[in-house]
Amino acid sequence: MYTHLKNYLSQEQIDKLKEENAKPLKYKGLLINPFRTNSQVLFKEFNSIEEDGDNPNFYTYLKDVDSPGKNILHDAGAYYIMDRSSMIVSKYLEPKGKELVLDMCAAPGGKTISYALKNPQALIIANDYSKKRADELSGNIERLGIANVIVTNFEPRFFLDDFQGYFDKIILDAPCSGTGMFRKESKMKDDWSYQKTLKLLPLQDQLLETAYKLLAKGGTLSYSTCSYLKEENEDRIAVLLRNHSDLQLEQIPLKKGYYEGTIDGTIHLFPHLYRGEGHFLAKVIKDGTTPKLDTAEAKRDFDITLNLYSFKYKKEKYALPFYLKSLLNLNAIRMGLKLTNSAKYAKCPFDHALSHYLDSANSISLNYEEAKNYLMGQELTTRSDKPDGFYPVSYLGLNLGYVNKVGIKLKNCYPKGLRKK
Repeated sequence: MYTHLKNYLSQEQIDKLKEENAKPLKYKGLLINPFRTNSQVLFKEFNSIEEDGDNPNFYTYLKDVDSPGKNILHDAGAYYIMDRSSMIVSKYLEPKGKELVLDMCAAPGGKTISYALKNPQALIIANDYSKKRADELSGNIERLGIANVIVTNFEPRFFLDDFQGYFDKIILDAPCSGTGMFRKESKMKDDWSYQKTLKLLPLQDQLLETAYKLLAKGGTLSYSTCSYLKEENEDRIAVLLRNHSDLQLEQIPLKKGYYEGTIDGTIHLFPHLYRGEGHFLAKVIKDGTTPKLDTAEAKRDFDITLNLYSFKYKKEKYALPFYLKSLLNLNAIRMGLKLTNSAKYAKCPFDHALSHYLDSANSISLNYEEAKNYLMGQELTTRSDKPDGFYPVSYLGLNLGYVNKVGIKLKNCYPKGLRKK
């Protein structure tokens, strides 16, 4: 792989990259959910946390000092752990109020989550072809309590039936050889070959062609990979632009730590220059004016408390920032914020994520040990004099989920898929 990089990197850069990749991973990162917590809480909980000057609400920490993934705040949806380089996509996607966004290959969800938090008015369809990965993505959205994301599990060409020319923004973080992740994922390094990389190129072209058809006039396509290789990056963008004269490359400004791609306006992130793993980014704009979305809001109920529009879908009640009739054609894994749970054997009549939107002052407060046991699905006891019924429980002022109070017992309603082992 390093020999191949000589085609477009200097020997000095290759030597520095090779040296950096040989070092153990030192820093990791997290994105806070600003609707759930703030920096003061992070600085109190963790010793090595540092605010990132390049990305709002993003922080880095020493992985040998702190373990935010094992902290109760993580389960409370206070933050999402992700690589710093993955923030580059949402950083250069400008929010435009109510807009429809498609993340074509979204799992595990970092790019969807970072943009959903950046623009709560946007409605994002986060799709992944792998059912296992789509379920993981849905779990992350549920844990964070994000309302403006729909999770689907389709081959991306599925959207061509009802959504051609529909999306204001499309995020395509394409399947790739993963050379930029060699330090983080040793399995990818051991499995890599140039021949396997070449086999991925037709898939990347197909995904870009599908994205072109789904993109609205005036819309923005973000194309990224975690690969260093020109074949998967600049060459694929060159093919796309050559095939479609109504597409224009938008310049990404060069900043400290960025490395300019072989096509002017594209960028690479290399770990010896930028505190993060390897990444490539290009932004493409489609000529024309974006049509106004037919949101049909007047026909839907507006929930003042949630600041969302509610509607019925598959016998349950859901809420989204806005509503589109075409959404009913989606057999979604997660349709925004689920408000009700009327399944025959449901332990709780409310969906877990809804607890994040309720005032924690009315919840049953838990101490550390109780909160830890709750997250493992255990039944608790309480001295609360509240009448029997369903209540959210909270830790450090953050609602964790629901319980069913029966006398002194708190029967656990925390979702099995999110429980700690």
